[in-house]
Amino acid sequence: MLTNLDHFMYAGASLDDMATGFTALTGIMPEQGGRHPTLGTHNCLVGAGSSVYLELIAPDPSSDVRSPMRDGMEALPRPQLHRFIMRCASADFPALAETYRRAGVEAPIHDLERLTQDGQTLRWRLMIPEAGSYGLFAPLFIDWLDTPHPSGRLSPSSTVLACEAGHPQADQLALLWRGLGVDIPLRAADAPYMHVRLGTPRGEVAMTSGLL
Repeated sequence: MLTNLDHFMYAGASLDDMATGFTALTGIMPEQGGRHPTLGTHNCLVGAGSSVYLELIAPDPSSDVRSPMRDGMEALPRPQLHRFIMRCASADFPALAETYRRAGVEAPIHDLERLTQDGQTLRWRLMIPEAGSYGLFAPLFIDWLDTPHPSGRLSPSSTVLACEAGHPQADQLALLWRGLGVDIPLRAADAPYMHVRLGTPRGEVAMTSGLL
């Protein structure tokens, strides 16, 4: 289960506030990440003892760069699960884009980078679907290229115990997810939701999506 999952994005309007709140909730201090100069965002990271990790991401107040991702984060009423990212190779992008296209979603690919605290530039390729009605449930896909995977340098401070999603159109969403190779448990629900249960020093903690 969750075989191709890379990481979860937990987003909000202020990275400092999110990191403080996450530490108070879990007993874990997120590790420094860096800035995304082409998106106008910055992040910090939480290791989960595996190749899956949690990314806390927010608009970068030191940047004037605008992007749809940044705009969406600034509009969030509270920090919440925002998107999830799947691993792939660049050779997979055309088939993934076609799967999205059949669902009425355009999914452009972006060449991105992050500036680390020690001055390194990390580069990767990221498919960012124009989510439309799918919102959180339209996963991004990443090829890390030659960049070492971020999980390799993170302390195993938490554990991903489980992930679950629910949606009123679960059958339709399940078809899309099967075409994309997503194996997160999905059930019918009266409103869209996703939650991830983490094992932390303060016990099990659920990270949740907002109302979509």
